Amino acid sequence: LHVRSRRQRQMCKETALKVEPCLITVTSRDYDFPDFQHKGVEFIYMLKGEMDYYYGTEIYHFQKGDSIYFDSDKPHGPKKIISDECQFLTVICSNNSD
Repeated sequence: LHVRSRRQRQMCKETALKVEPCLITVTSRDYDFPDFQHKGVEFIYMLKGEMDYYYGTEIYHFQKGDSIYFDSDKPHGPKKIISDECQFLTVICSNNSD
């Protein structure tokens, strides 16, 4: 698992919105992801590979070009990595006070 979170530049006036972009690259089908659950909303865009992703009790199959946007207060995360390499962009947005 390789997580890349680079320097982020904010070009707008002060805002109550906190935005956290992160590029995730998984190179092992056997990687065991933890469950994620946090305040805010999340957007995921698949850049490469295939995976099954769960949100609450539902499982969604993702391929290159697929995306999802959801309230991140329910348990969620990658369930199964299907391809040899999987890469996706995730952007988490929440209140700056959270």
